[in-house]
Amino acid sequence: MSSNPSEGADLPMPGTELKTDTVRVEDAVVCVLSGDLYVGTRDIGDHALRAALDLRPALLAVDLNAVELFTAEGLNLLLSLRDTAHARGVPLALVSPSEAVRHVLDVTGATGSFTVHPTVAEAAAQHTP
Repeated sequence: MSSNPSEGADLPMPGTELKTDTVRVEDAVVCVLSGDLYVGTRDIGDHALRAALDLRPALLAVDLNAVELFTAEGLNLLLSLRDTAHARGVPLALVSPSEAVRHVLDVTGATGSFTVHPTVAEAAAQHTP
């Protein structure tokens, strides 16, 4: 066993993943994000959210309950999604944001920029055409 602390320093760090799942619930599309949303996973989140928006749902609900790390990149992604959804006439709702997400929304003053619901059912009920 070596006592050189720099030995093995070139080993890659395990990456934290962002997992996505998209489901249709009646006329709404729910995109569930879980894991860490930061610069290294933004593209994964962007791809999933834009694909969900391309379905032109009556409501796009983004479930953030299982997001553990949420940085400015995550916030920028949601703000961009909000603007695109608005331009396409698709209502957007955030569902059950985790403590990490709520913290960033609160600290940045972005909470009021989104419609937030505790459940998908409540979000769907509020956005029934």
